[in-house]
Amino acid sequence: MNFRKLSIAALFLTTSGTLMYAQEKNDTVKNEKKIEGVIIQGTTKKGSESNIITVQRKSVEVIERVGSVQLEKQGVGDVSVAVTKATGSQKQEGSGQIFIRGLGDRNNSTTINGLQVPSNDPLYKNIDLSIIKTDMIDFIGLEKVYNPKLWGDMSGANVDIVTKVYTGKPYFKINLGSSVNFNAVQKNNYFLQDGPNFFGSKMLEKPSKNAILNRGYVFKTSLKNQEINNPINSALSFDFGTNFKIGEQGKLSIFGFGGFDNSYDYFQGITGGSFDTEKGTNKIYDNSEEFKYTTNTTGLINVNYKINSNHNINLSSNYIHTTEQKLGNYSGYNRDYYDNDALQERYVTQVRRATYRTNDLLANQLKGEHTISEPLKIVWNLGYNRLDSRRPDRQQNITIYDKLQDYSFFASSNPGANNRYYDRLLENDFVGDVHADYKLGENTKITLGYSGRYKDSDFKATQYNFRVLPVQGSYFVDRNNYDSFFNSTNYQAGGFFDIVTFRGDIKSNETAFVPQYFTSEIMNNAGYVNVEYKFSEKLTAQVGVRYDNLKQEIEYNTALFADGGKVNKDYSKILPAFNLKYSVNDKHNLRLAGSKTYTTPLLLEVAPFEYEDIDESSQGNRDVYIADNYNIDLKWEWFPKKNELISLTAFGKFIKNPIARTVVASSSNTVSFINVGDSGRVFGLEAEIRKDIYDSGKTRFYTFLNGTYLNTEQNLDKEKVMRENKLSVNFNTTKDKLQGASEFLANANLGIEQKWGNKNTMDFVVSYSYISDNVYALGNIGKGNLVDKAFSTLDTTLKIKLVNGMGFSLSGRNLLNPYFTRVQDNTTGELVSRKYKRGAGVGASVSYEF
Repeated sequence: MNFRKLSIAALFLTTSGTLMYAQEKNDTVKNEKKIEGVIIQGTTKKGSESNIITVQRKSVEVIERVGSVQLEKQGVGDVSVAVTKATGSQKQEGSGQIFIRGLGDRNNSTTINGLQVPSNDPLYKNIDLSIIKTDMIDFIGLEKVYNPKLWGDMSGANVDIVTKVYTGKPYFKINLGSSVNFNAVQKNNYFLQDGPNFFGSKMLEKPSKNAILNRGYVFKTSLKNQEINNPINSALSFDFGTNFKIGEQGKLSIFGFGGFDNSYDYFQGITGGSFDTEKGTNKIYDNSEEFKYTTNTTGLINVNYKINSNHNINLSSNYIHTTEQKLGNYSGYNRDYYDNDALQERYVTQVRRATYRTNDLLANQLKGEHTISEPLKIVWNLGYNRLDSRRPDRQQNITIYDKLQDYSFFASSNPGANNRYYDRLLENDFVGDVHADYKLGENTKITLGYSGRYKDSDFKATQYNFRVLPVQGSYFVDRNNYDSFFNSTNYQAGGFFDIVTFRGDIKSNETAFVPQYFTSEIMNNAGYVNVEYKFSEKLTAQVGVRYDNLKQEIEYNTALFADGGKVNKDYSKILPAFNLKYSVNDKHNLRLAGSKTYTTPLLLEVAPFEYEDIDESSQGNRDVYIADNYNIDLKWEWFPKKNELISLTAFGKFIKNPIARTVVASSSNTVSFINVGDSGRVFGLEAEIRKDIYDSGKTRFYTFLNGTYLNTEQNLDKEKVMRENKLSVNFNTTKDKLQGASEFLANANLGIEQKWGNKNTMDFVVSYSYISDNVYALGNIGKGNLVDKAFSTLDTTLKIKLVNGMGFSLSGRNLLNPYFTRVQDNTTGELVSRKYKRGAGVGASVSYEF
């Protein structure tokens, strides 16, 4: 394994030498750099609206940014919502994952200060953006147009989160807030599972092998729900900034942030719907409820050392601890457990499922920028990320309720119906980049660079299944007190239940305790070159190429493949890109860009492991492979004033061997991930307007609008799938839309900014978003596509800042409170698979800065 880390080690050594050289060199000469583009000096606020637009106007690359000032006015608290304020972006309901230009998680990438970071959830490629607080950032950059400095594994966009580097006067700010979700606060009896605590700091541990062998049922947490009083959200945070002079030219700047917040949610409605055209209903829980409680504890320190005007070092460390509890009670029909009464005239399937998830992410970065001489600048960036993600003590219990006799009995002797589940994902991620910019005269700049990444992943999962021994219907149980049956006394007595894993009974099979597992090692090496040439004052061109080599080795032993196995992937990609900018005048730009990129399947889309949820089960596919993307963008920009922007973009993508989430042959909505055809394509139009409607004196009335139209299509070829995969599919058609692509997206924001006295300000913003229908998963064997239906959201924020340092805010969230609806679009019509309302909410906060 050491030889695989050699290139990363070389990168560390190179940058260490550069740093030593920078400390010795004391070059204070300042020269004009015409080809460098935008240079931010002094105390310019990077996140201000005027600076965001200025950078976009002057940049040679096509960039789109959402600044901290705009986000603060809109009351946006996390990055996932912030990204949706950009054109062509949408947030997947129920997660922090983002779709950009109709392309989802596997098609996008996420960086912090230019370096890749791992996902906090093995189900996804990108970090859940909802756990990153906007108070920590200067701006969010959306790089929808590829350039060779970026990793080539993107077809939607790269989301770059730029943390704050403090440049102003010293300050300390504290913020205290509270909010309610009306669904949760109006629920008379609010329940969560036993075990986790309020702050999310308590870790639930899996029982030891010896304890279970010797004493059997030794689980310390109860299966009985715990009632929660006053489900009211709270938030407490602080941030500070200061700086010090070091010597005649040096300056040390420090920014820090720390905070805790929590939220209570409650959903009631329909879930789990799965229907066959011929056989009718497979399952549906048409009387369902979910209680959800989340916490987020975050700390960030960012230290910037400006050695002199030519040398700068930045160190940042970010720790994020998140937890999520979800307790669901689901009633309805499931033919896997009781298939005699699909209309539920007498018998109802009852499911209790409690899930606790914890994530600990540590992201450390060290970056240096050095102007060695007038034509040469070197930039290096190193990172180490550590992820510890767990699902400790997921609980599931299933019974059948007899409405006529008014009692419940266990669904069947199927051991998996009642279980406790534990998993853990550990990842170590080393990443780095070093590049040099060299000027040839006033019109040419050459960039030469290297990027490296090594990531190891270790996933283990154990599910203890409780095989019920009494004949079905002969033992009755209180569904509000499963502990009366599943307890140590009953286990020791025998005749009630056994404990088994997928490998066998724990009493008779020593290997029963061996967990399901998969491990992964990924090594990326890349070199790139980019040439920027200024033909005239109006025309500038960038042309570059990147070579990416990706090696991945996965070793696994899971319930799907108990004999285990290995997957080896080795890809080499040559990725050309060009970018042309024509400045018609100081206010109008025309841009044309083209590139080749690729899309890799996620780790859990490849690893043959099945993860079961109430709505669906998903399983990895060893045979899925990389898709290639060919991208073209044409954009017009108009900058009427310093705070204003009007733009229109036409873009297209051609995709070879597109990957899609697809329903496979099963009785439920089991999905997997397959190269579904030879090709796919995307055509789209984006429009954006940032305009002052009225600006006079101390009053400003402004709007921020954007909209995206998408037209997508991919070929579906079941013969190709059969040749390349061991999974069975039978598509309902030969062509369909891309998974996750909404045909139309829109954001509309109206704001009023009022100033009075000596720097007192008031901002009131109304934000509206619309997302049209999109395909969640492709259908199969007569079962139609799973489609997420269109919905709208409306938010409002009122913020007041006073010159004495006090601040106040009021907010309203999801005020329209629409239904979120997922349907199975069968030939007989739309059948509801999931339907619920998230609930509207209101909140208030107060802050003091001194």
